Amino acid sequence: MNQQPTSVVSTRNYHIDNIKGILIFLVVCGHLLSYLQDMNSTFAIGVRTFIYFFHMPGFLFMSGYLAKGFLKKEYKGEKLLSYAWLYLLFKNAIDLVHFIFRRPYFDENRHTMELILIVGLFCLGIWLLSQLYSRFALFRNGFILLVVGFSLLKTDFLTVGAAPWYLMALIWFHIFVYLTRNMQPGYVLAVAVLLAALINYQDNVGKFLTLSRAVNFLPFFLAGFYIPRERFEKIVSHPKWKPVLSILFLLSALLITWQGRAIKKWLGVFFFGVSPYSKLLKLGEWYYHMAPLTCILWIIGTAILLFGLFSLCPRRKTFLAQLGKNTIGIYVLHRLFKDFLIYGGFYDILSRNEYLAVAEVLLVSLLLAVIFGMDFWAKTMNKLTVVHAKWIYQKNEPQK
Repeated sequence: MNQQPTSVVSTRNYHIDNIKGILIFLVVCGHLLSYLQDMNSTFAIGVRTFIYFFHMPGFLFMSGYLAKGFLKKEYKGEKLLSYAWLYLLFKNAIDLVHFIFRRPYFDENRHTMELILIVGLFCLGIWLLSQLYSRFALFRNGFILLVVGFSLLKTDFLTVGAAPWYLMALIWFHIFVYLTRNMQPGYVLAVAVLLAALINYQDNVGKFLTLSRAVNFLPFFLAGFYIPRERFEKIVSHPKWKPVLSILFLLSALLITWQGRAIKKWLGVFFFGVSPYSKLLKLGEWYYHMAPLTCILWIIGTAILLFGLFSLCPRRKTFLAQLGKNTIGIYVLHRLFKDFLIYGGFYDILSRNEYLAVAEVLLVSLLLAVIFGMDFWAKTMNKLTVVHAKWIYQKNEPQK
């Protein structure tokens, strides 16, 4: 969810911003629909299955696409440390929200004014923390030591099952492209696809250091990283391919949503990327042995879906471009507010009609994306995620 630099004269690629905007909106939708899915809403399961079929591969493709300059930048360690720092902040913030609300008092009482007060204080706390962190080096260093020390005390700080997994995966992806920088991209991508197809035969990989998901989604990051910008633009704007890809995407959306429950049953292990293939044995031993081939076919199908989506995204500046420009604030903050909504009883007041309930969740998802996509939140989060590590690269220089 990389941020692009801004300047006085706008040089932004609005097509890329729009793509990122629709993808981050789908991330919010997927997370908010998860609880509605738990209520056994068939339509919610279908919509969420469609979203999860391709939205994280899409985000990782764009992350790779926007990381093309990584090998040319001097301070690579600084970038990786920033991802690691944001991972620790994000994971601890989720734990803090759960700690606040998983009290007997909140299990038995739901008072709207108290929830509003807690949300307000939480937002104020994030803003105040960003100001102190960015302005005072002593506070920044002390806060970093506090967060790192507290994280090390927890037994699960390297077990990544929730939203922060993406940040941990980005660290692995950037290390991988650095280690393979002198190899032929085609061979590296082929090996990555093979690894993705085989990794989940190992039951013990799972959520530790998000290795399962990292390997599972690695081909998409590499595809975005390796594809030349000219070829990408040619594919998504080709006068013959564009309508074909767009129609395939729309037809797939209808089919996957309609058959969401069945598709999740047969393919969920692939597009969630965290479950071992041993879970496929209940579908038949033959399917367990065919899992690598199925995974490769899913990767190919997802790639076609993604380019259909990319072809449909507008190239002019839209409200989606604002979301795409400021994905980091949306990514972190919406996940925290999902828990606020759960504990506040949001899902209890949704319509009993599953179609209306999904529409209401989509509307709230859009509202959260728009709010947290504001420049105010982007600047706040950017201040909190800066980690200086230039000392790693400092060389011994003669005294002047």
